[in-house]
Amino acid sequence: MAEDVLALVLYGYESDGRPIPAPSSASAFTLKEREFVNYVACDTLTYRKIHNNKAVKKTLTIPEWLNEAASEAGLNFSQVLQDALKTQLHLV
Repeated sequence: MAEDVLALVLYGYESDGRPIPAPSSASAFTLKEREFVNYVACDTLTYRKIHNNKAVKKTLTIPEWLNEAASEAGLNFSQVLQDALKTQLHLV
């Protein structure tokens, strides 16, 4: 569960616009017998996709001819916009 905790904390930092602290070096810790340092990796984008996936309504304006063509083609406007945003943000 360490990955979940780290992702939640880092997500909070990102949402608040706070700088993310540098990770500690493993050599910075004094360990007792049978203790060890373990690295925890996480991806806050993956965390957001799983836990912050609420739909948000957006209003947009497109030319009438484009609306008609897309409607006739049976396109799902929400899906097309999501796909385009992911492509533009290099998330696919």
